[in-house]
Amino acid sequence: MDPLSEALISEGIIDEKSLNEIKNRVKGKKSLILEMFNSYSVDEEKIAALFQDKFKIPRADLKEIIPEAIKGFSEKDAMKYMCIPFDKQGRHLKVAMVDPLDFNTIQDVSFITGSSVIPYVATRSEILNAINTCYEISTELTTFMDNVLPDVDDSIEFIEEDNGVSTTDVFQSGLRMDIEEDNALSAPAIKLVNLLLKEAVQNRASDIHIEPGQKGVEVRFRIDGVLKTHMDLPRWIHPPLVSRLKIMSKLDISNRRTPQDGSIKAKIEGKSIDLRISTLPTHLGEKVVIRLLNPEESNIDLRSTGLEEKEYNKLKKLFTKPQGIILVTGPTGSGKTTTLHGILKEIYSEEVNIITVEDPVEYELKGITQVQVNEKAGLTFANTLRSILRQDPDVVMVGEIRDLETAEIAFRASMTGHLVLSTLHTNDTVSTITRLIDLGVEPYLVGSSLLGIIAQRLVRVNCQYCVEEYIPKEEHLCMLPYIKRDIKFMKGKGCDKCSYTGYRGRAAVFEIMEITPSLREMISKGASETDLKKVAKEEGMLTLYESALKKVYKGITTVEEVLRVIPLEGIEERKCLNCGRKFTGDSCPYCGASDEQTCSKCGNNLEPSWKFCPFCGSNRHFEVSALTSKPRVLIVDDEIGIQKMVEIALRPLEVETYTAGNGKEALDKIHQFNPNLIITDINMPIMDGFELIKQVRAHVNTMFIPIIILSSRDSVEDKLKGFTYGTDDYLTKPFDYTELQARVRRLLQRTYS
Repeated sequence: MDPLSEALISEGIIDEKSLNEIKNRVKGKKSLILEMFNSYSVDEEKIAALFQDKFKIPRADLKEIIPEAIKGFSEKDAMKYMCIPFDKQGRHLKVAMVDPLDFNTIQDVSFITGSSVIPYVATRSEILNAINTCYEISTELTTFMDNVLPDVDDSIEFIEEDNGVSTTDVFQSGLRMDIEEDNALSAPAIKLVNLLLKEAVQNRASDIHIEPGQKGVEVRFRIDGVLKTHMDLPRWIHPPLVSRLKIMSKLDISNRRTPQDGSIKAKIEGKSIDLRISTLPTHLGEKVVIRLLNPEESNIDLRSTGLEEKEYNKLKKLFTKPQGIILVTGPTGSGKTTTLHGILKEIYSEEVNIITVEDPVEYELKGITQVQVNEKAGLTFANTLRSILRQDPDVVMVGEIRDLETAEIAFRASMTGHLVLSTLHTNDTVSTITRLIDLGVEPYLVGSSLLGIIAQRLVRVNCQYCVEEYIPKEEHLCMLPYIKRDIKFMKGKGCDKCSYTGYRGRAAVFEIMEITPSLREMISKGASETDLKKVAKEEGMLTLYESALKKVYKGITTVEEVLRVIPLEGIEERKCLNCGRKFTGDSCPYCGASDEQTCSKCGNNLEPSWKFCPFCGSNRHFEVSALTSKPRVLIVDDEIGIQKMVEIALRPLEVETYTAGNGKEALDKIHQFNPNLIITDINMPIMDGFELIKQVRAHVNTMFIPIIILSSRDSVEDKLKGFTYGTDDYLTKPFDYTELQARVRRLLQRTYS
């Protein structure tokens, strides 16, 4: 008796007489097990367990069958042999069988598929369910794509790699024996992938996340640094979708148990896009993330990253030095690479040899030698950097300092006549110094080589198409220390241009720490982060939080974005040198005193304790700057006739005039046009002239604007009230043109010299 028959009888699955009857019927031409199922009521699990325990045949996992496995094996074949291929590795095909010892079936399946069959065991119910699911997918997927998305263009151009074989060729010619052109799954999978890529480009997405769930597949786009659900797909779409992406990036389709990384170049919507594809096995299937890199964005100008003029000048002072090291810090996705490339573009000339070592090379820069790290081939940051130093470079950019070896080579290169740029993952500027010392770099080396550290974050910018004034929630304002509450807060209300988020684009927020002689000495002596930060702030460094608030005050971003992006730990006040009050930012909101470390008149450096400039004698406090263009005059009156009369009266003075019908409207115009003089009536709807004057005098940004009251009210009481609230002059209606001209001229000359 053969081993299978002995095992069936010994396990009590069937008696010897019944087994012999079945054998006589099949006579070796059919599967003994399948005939037994047709003739008797048999426990499926017992038979599957028998093959596992007695014959050591592995159990098949049919939860996720890859489309490549069933290629060329029809539903009719699967039902005939009661088996289904579920995985493929090269020429080896894994097949789930009710009877894995049925050698006739193994030979037939091998002949049909052209592959070497590896038998696995499964119950008949499992195989039937798999057949019903698998062979319905192709029809459902095709119907779904054709009915829901019939107009999607299938033609995205994939650019050939160095080996001369494009991913389109690989996909369609079956060079990897994965999916053929006539496979029912290939066409709709191509269509779906093309749709996702095109919509990602149209929505300015930087990443596409394809995440399998229990019941479906969620597709999310990262737009302006924030993930947003873009599409929910049926669960059965996931296998062909992932397979298509793997084929595009030349990954191993049969490997679904380890992470993989690949890349491909494509032309989408007329734009050349680099796609970086990463897969990660999860308990529900493989998650795929696609990073979209647009090489054309390498043309970005350093100033367009969000640098203000003052910050740009400070940074330029650093990168124009012939040697030393500049570090850019921040978390992943904070724009460090963009800033470094912007600096390289500023430095580049035909007289300068610039070499970079990056992982990966995200943007190609004209005239600059760029090296791609390949750790598998032994091309690491450290040994590549050693080779670069033998290439006679003037400027070296190291994509990231990850270890002591790379750090030491970079710092020693900066001491031997090279300007070195690199990045580090730290929270702010001062923690970068601690991180370098923790890596093992000697403090004296850090202090002597560092030119400066730039910490940065990216905040979303208000959509220019739908931005409007808004009032932030009180709980948000309470979370931001020392924020001004008397400013005009702006926020996008949401429109089709910004996908109804209120934001469109991003801007960088910078914390620039210049390593001055005092800081250099402190670093060499091992000073604490607290002491370093204190001295840096005294020498004019604005923190990330302070820089972010400036963008809020200018209406560039919102309070909510500051809370989302900027770390709020360790925010400290500074003491005003003029009035002694504490504040944050670069100027005192109480007296207007500037905390600048250079004189605004002569440009010489000032010590923190100096209250006036010893070089030119100017006081270090708020001064109204002289006019450099036509004076702007705001006329506030609810009578249009009076507005016109005042405009006519002021024409000989060559001033720019603006008008408002009440105090509230006037406040908006003040924030918008920043007038040099205000002429206002008293009796007006919504907000009268007295309340307007009080509002103007209450804020440091407007408190020095000269004001003239022009009113028909001529009582002593009204005049006294006006001067009490802060008006500079009082004129009654009807007025004389020449008198108004004289009073306006006098106030402008007195205020602005």
